[in-house]
Amino acid sequence: MNQKMQEEPKWKRTWHFIRPTVISVAVVLLAFFIMQGRPLATTLDRRTDLVSVVVTQNGAEQAFTDQDNIVRAAEVAGVLSRRFKTTQEHEPDTCYVFTFQNGRELKIGVYENDIYYDGQWYTGAASTPDLFRSMTGSRFFVIETTMPEMESTAE
Repeated sequence: MNQKMQEEPKWKRTWHFIRPTVISVAVVLLAFFIMQGRPLATTLDRRTDLVSVVVTQNGAEQAFTDQDNIVRAAEVAGVLSRRFKTTQEHEPDTCYVFTFQNGRELKIGVYENDIYYDGQWYTGAASTPDLFRSMTGSRFFVIETTMPEMESTAE
């Protein structure tokens, strides 16, 4: 048996020790992406070929061509994570349409817990659709609040 160990190449002996680690890492990554979803547009905020974005939420629409707002919109879109393909009969209630220099458009939006990405609907991961709506409202639209009416104490 000792002779067999000496005949085995060094890389094979090393592989026997590394293999469990490689398998464990692969299983953990697979479980992570199944549970957390696949992030959308993780590099969208670093793109230099974006020329405009149209942000729509509940019927209100804002169009931006300045780079600061385009990058902010791309960062907000980056919070979304999708899991599995699904079907949805509705249009997104919150939506971004990014336009690139070559004229191509990328539409990203949400409706309920589903995510619309480039022509396909996906189930959303965790609470990313709610976070996407909240961040869109706070960054691009004025949030109107009503003050409670003060009752007159004068008699």
